[in-house]
Amino acid sequence: MPAAFSAELDTNIATRQASNCTQYCSNSAGCVCTVRPSDCTAFYTVQPSDTCLSIAKSYNNFTVTQFYKWNPSIGQTCFGLQAYVPVCIDTPWYEYTPPVQPDFGTHYTPDQTPVPVMPNIIKSCQEFELVAPGKRVDALAAENGFDESKFSEWNGGATTAWAAYWVCVKA
Repeated sequence: MPAAFSAELDTNIATRQASNCTQYCSNSAGCVCTVRPSDCTAFYTVQPSDTCLSIAKSYNNFTVTQFYKWNPSIGQTCFGLQAYVPVCIDTPWYEYTPPVQPDFGTHYTPDQTPVPVMPNIIKSCQEFELVAPGKRVDALAAENGFDESKFSEWNGGATTAWAAYWVCVKA
């Protein structure tokens, strides 16, 4: 590669990087180029034990997906999250809409496969129920008219029902 072309390429890359990121320097993090919205209204300084999920859960007013959009330099696998570097956690244009969770005991048929379901649930399940906290397998079986042994067969070998998960109650 000719030297003039290489120098021009290096200059273009440096200019582009400088215009798309904010240089953040600290004693503990060193200098880091962070990319975030120019209208970010709230920041959080990442702690050593933080993950993208733990940050989103601690505020509980934005999703991890939204967190990645605000902080694209982190990456969608959270590989770029660095301790002691501030990240964006709010913008004026974002409004959090929490997911709508149906009432415990709600039933769904397979054309509406819910999430989350028990791991390795039977593919031929005809009806799901959202398990309430403290709900036991014997109660699920009695209320839905099946033998308790079927619960394990239909729900990936599980012997207990997980609260806030959908279980198969008819196959």
